[in-house]
Amino acid sequence: MRNRNRLHPFPLNIGLVLVITVLFGSPPSRSLQVNTIRVPGDYPTIQAAIDTAVSGDVVIVAPGTYAERLSIAGKAITLASQFYESGDPAAIDQTVLDGGGGGSVISVDPTGTGSKIDGFTIVNGEDGIAVRTQAEVSNNVFRGNNDGISFTNGSGIVRNNVLEGSQDDGIDLDDASSGLIENNTIRSSGNDGMEIRLHDYNGPVLNITIRGNIITGSQGDGIQLIDYAPVSDRVLRIEKNLIQGNVEAGLGLLDDGRTHEDFRGASIPERIYVLNNTFSDNSHALTGGDNLIALNNLFINSPVLGIKNVDGSSIAAYNLFWNNTVHYEASNVDANTTKIVDPQLDASWQLPASSPAVDAGTAYYEHNGEVVLDHPPGTYAGGAPDLGWRESSSSPSSVPGVIPNSGAITNTVKPHSCDR
Repeated sequence: MRNRNRLHPFPLNIGLVLVITVLFGSPPSRSLQVNTIRVPGDYPTIQAAIDTAVSGDVVIVAPGTYAERLSIAGKAITLASQFYESGDPAAIDQTVLDGGGGGSVISVDPTGTGSKIDGFTIVNGEDGIAVRTQAEVSNNVFRGNNDGISFTNGSGIVRNNVLEGSQDDGIDLDDASSGLIENNTIRSSGNDGMEIRLHDYNGPVLNITIRGNIITGSQGDGIQLIDYAPVSDRVLRIEKNLIQGNVEAGLGLLDDGRTHEDFRGASIPERIYVLNNTFSDNSHALTGGDNLIALNNLFINSPVLGIKNVDGSSIAAYNLFWNNTVHYEASNVDANTTKIVDPQLDASWQLPASSPAVDAGTAYYEHNGEVVLDHPPGTYAGGAPDLGWRESSSSPSSVPGVIPNSGAITNTVKPHSCDR
């Protein structure tokens, strides 16, 4: 049975149809209706419900484990668990999409532009979700996929997801991909937390914003940028993230299409903003960048090196360094605004009120004639922004998915072979 809230045409004789058309115009198009289809109430499988849906429809999946590999094509729909309606996070844990170890669990085709995926646990896929268009992926848990979310010539929003135990990368961006990656927890990736390839691209600027994420325990880099010639039309903004306990670099820059981290600190020419992040317990905190602006960050507890080869037209200012074997090397560091002092982070990597990093940042900054920062009063607590990923006054008592801060450096650098 179909859900009763879907409107069905009923038998009409031809004369009555003509009267209705004359008085009221043509009947409304089915594509203008917004309806809810339920699985298994209306259809026994998720794919059958997707195939029946039209743009604007919502497919709601009841708790259970579904051994399906799904494709969204030719329509913009919302595919969701009952979390979409109830807001109960138990629905996320109880609604499992299992790819069975092959292919993508969910594929969003280029003709599926505008689709949303919300509130599932997604496991055992080559990709948990593969996006080749514009889509939104929110409130999901990804476990045991090769890559959690993969964008290829895609864009959209990735928000409030947990990606853990990816065999390769938590999130991949390839070809002409862009978007907002916000408030996700990415932990224990077999390779990189995020891998972003800056493939050759010329056209409207691709903006990639990585904001408010927790990226921990990757066997490779927390975030890896891989450059290709020539310079592409991209701008990256990496802001207010906790990048902690990754075996290789917190933010590692490579070039010539190479993906195996060797800490070269590549001279990537694309503009990269690195603002108000906390880098801790990564082998190297930040390596590379010829057009990179690093402001208001904490670079701490790096067993090898804090920042390296941030040179060319780059600048690092209003940052704090502490407990790195070497704080910085071959980099444009503004010594007048740089602090080398213990930030006194607590067990959840937050700043106590007594920290020297409180009110130590800048709200306004110009570089080579560009206004990089212009935060008005009221957008931060105190007389100036704090350094690091969160303002001290807004810090929660605990942060899920974060390795407790023991003050010890425990990482070891080792090679990996998971890159594709």
